[in-house]
Amino acid sequence: MRKVFFSLVIGLLLTIVSFAQNLVSFTQSGTMTVAQTNQMMTKAFGNRVAPATEAIELYKISYRSRDEKDRAVTLTGLIAFPRGGAPKGLIVFNHGTIADRRMSPSRFTGKANNSEAQTATLAFASGGYAVVMPDYLGLGDHQGAHPYPLGAANSLSAVDIIEPARTIAKRLKINIGSNLFVSGYSEGGAVGMWTVRDLEKKSGADYEVTSAALGSGPYDLSGVTRKWLLESPSSQEEFVVKLYLTGYMADYFHKSTGVKIVDYFKPSMAFTIDQAFKGKLTDEAIIKRLALAAVLMRSKNSFDNVITPRFKKALETLDTKDPVIREMLKSDCYDWSPRTKMLLINLVNDKVVIPENTAKALETMRRRGVGANLVRQHVVNDARLNHVTGMPVVMAQARRFFDEGFTN
Repeated sequence: MRKVFFSLVIGLLLTIVSFAQNLVSFTQSGTMTVAQTNQMMTKAFGNRVAPATEAIELYKISYRSRDEKDRAVTLTGLIAFPRGGAPKGLIVFNHGTIADRRMSPSRFTGKANNSEAQTATLAFASGGYAVVMPDYLGLGDHQGAHPYPLGAANSLSAVDIIEPARTIAKRLKINIGSNLFVSGYSEGGAVGMWTVRDLEKKSGADYEVTSAALGSGPYDLSGVTRKWLLESPSSQEEFVVKLYLTGYMADYFHKSTGVKIVDYFKPSMAFTIDQAFKGKLTDEAIIKRLALAAVLMRSKNSFDNVITPRFKKALETLDTKDPVIREMLKSDCYDWSPRTKMLLINLVNDKVVIPENTAKALETMRRRGVGANLVRQHVVNDARLNHVTGMPVVMAQARRFFDEGFTN
């Protein structure tokens, strides 16, 4: 009996040590006063979110994780605490697609920069929650390629940041409630879905998700998103967004597996993509370069005029011999049965992550027997909002869900 007792104690101590060992370092990176926070909140949310009553402390965090090839890496992220503590719990927020590491969450210091890290900090840390945000692989301080759009790979950076975040709170003597929430937007919506799936496979109270609110995620990459790529764009903006997203994807596989960008894009566009995604340009500058190259190629906003016939055929036939198509299929994250209460939020007029992604996820989960007691959809029915301008509205709804749950 004594041996069993000591074995349990040693096991517990080893677990605690391993959690602490995942934390490499943390440094305070900024403070947001109540007045500053509320001024930003009014601009972002109007009156959708209750004003803050406490200042917000920001910390850059470095922690250990694994990359998509299961190699040990040190990643970075941001954690934000309301100064009076976070009795409502901890929210893991997963951000959307960025190529500019200067917009990574860990770079947010409290000064307005219109990043998703800013919006998530305002939405959640203003209301009694601690919020932690991974930069992901290839962003923040990590110098590798960002595995876009591999949700499963990026989910690990979200799972692995949870215990270091709680360790920091203990060291700072900041009270964090036991609840754990997951959120995310755009790419981060899909990463958030993977995060919930991965956390449900883990044991221990520290990994039990209270609820999740996911916004405009590309949950069905191999189906809905793939077909969207093949459709004629409704505007130049939509065409260039498609270029940016597929270019980012091709660039990742080029850097990580050695595939040739010219196998996916015609030479002029392939060269532009190779130069644009070297990590020195803002996302806006990348998009402008891609748009200019498309004009010079006389693409006429047609995807057929910038991608190769081989890539088009692979998209049309879902050819899993192609590594990009194969990974798109592996990154789908809608065909499963969650045990966690989830609210799937989407914009009615989203032209970037089209609403069919959310509809497909909900429809598939319903067929698997997941009822409205666990998963529901919320549609933001404001056609004036687009994928960028709608993000604060989605986060306001996520905050409302975390505060109140399903209200009917």
